Amino acid sequence: MKKIVLLLLSLTTLSFGEPMDRTGPYIAVGGGYAVFNDDFRMDAEPLGVNHSYNVNIIGGAFINRYLSVEIAYDYYETFDNDKNSNTTKLSIADVAAKVHYPFWKDRIDLYGAFGAGQVYWKENLNGASQDDQSGVLRADFGVGFRALEWLTINVGYRKYHFTLDHERDVDNNIVYQQYNMELGSAYTNIEVLF
Repeated sequence: MKKIVLLLLSLTTLSFGEPMDRTGPYIAVGGGYAVFNDDFRMDAEPLGVNHSYNVNIIGGAFINRYLSVEIAYDYYETFDNDKNSNTTKLSIADVAAKVHYPFWKDRIDLYGAFGAGQVYWKENLNGASQDDQSGVLRADFGVGFRALEWLTINVGYRKYHFTLDHERDVDNNIVYQQYNMELGSAYTNIEVLF
């Protein structure tokens, strides 16, 4: 019952607030749950999909209430394969442009972003350890709830696409293989506007 009363009070307070202009820098910190499709690289089942939690840190700036740019860093816990000892640890840094559609007196913000960056990973694959990196594309969409003039709670989904070109020795023959990988993360974060 207390939660319902608090929710109603919060919504009432938000509905009587004045529209707020968004300009200037912001920082956001949050976390989420990620699904990694490694194109069967770790021999995972089903369909080469693995799961992990992640932490993200974002620094950005609103150019106006409809556009912002940001630099993001996502760190993922180790993706493990239950059937063998294959593991992958990922981190991603990228730059993105973000489009905003504020409504309801600028209290709710629908957004979408597109960016590019670099993915770094360490892996243990069939007993061999290696570090690698690759270019990455990022797409992002979500909704922000602006609780205060300087505080927004975002809930969204972020998707990364990247490839890995890898050579391996198969019966004394070098075989080149390209893996097309996807990483999706449902997340929430708290954004502070300065």
